[in-house]
Amino acid sequence: MIRNWNTAVRRTVGTLGGARRTGRRTAPVTYTLITMCCLLFLVSPAAGLNPAYGTGEELLAAQRAYFRRWGVVPAELFEDSPGSALTPATALFVHGSWVHLLGNMLFLYVFGAMTEERMGRLQFALFYLGCGYLALLGYAGANAHSQQSLVGASGAALPCLDRAAVLGVAAVDGGGPGGRRAGGGVPRAPGGLRAGLRLRLGAVRAYD
Repeated sequence: MIRNWNTAVRRTVGTLGGARRTGRRTAPVTYTLITMCCLLFLVSPAAGLNPAYGTGEELLAAQRAYFRRWGVVPAELFEDSPGSALTPATALFVHGSWVHLLGNMLFLYVFGAMTEERMGRLQFALFYLGCGYLALLGYAGANAHSQQSLVGASGAALPCLDRAAVLGVAAVDGGGPGGRRAGGGVPRAPGGLRAGLRLRLGAVRAYD
């Protein structure tokens, strides 16, 4: 099972790499999402690059206000505020640190591109945004009284791993003339790898 999954990953990455070398854009939605997240982070107080946000306690205060404005605050999400219903979407493009951003973007670059290549642009965009929104909504529902701000694209990027594994292995086992289809269901990503990535990325990042 692990061998089949690894074969699927290598084959899909090879396809994407060949497309990039020939100049053909295979995952424009993925690249657009990565660009948006990076640009928004660079101009935000979370990056710590803009002197206008100050330093020390002043910078920390600006970061807390930024996370609270654009992130999900569970205690406020289920109130009668129309704006709060949008925060599970806006929070997908907000990251709390350089490590948080780079980890998510690397993950999205690999598995998001693989998933988009197989699903198509529109389906992938809906899949990504839907998974991310529901992940943040679910986390907020389980912590309904929390005043922490929840931000990050992990809840949208992580499902790309499972989806890429399913689509990639299906292509290896059942794609093309004479291809065989996997019996007993399509193998998924190795459990240890998936568990490790969940521990690494988590569903969201919470900031006071």
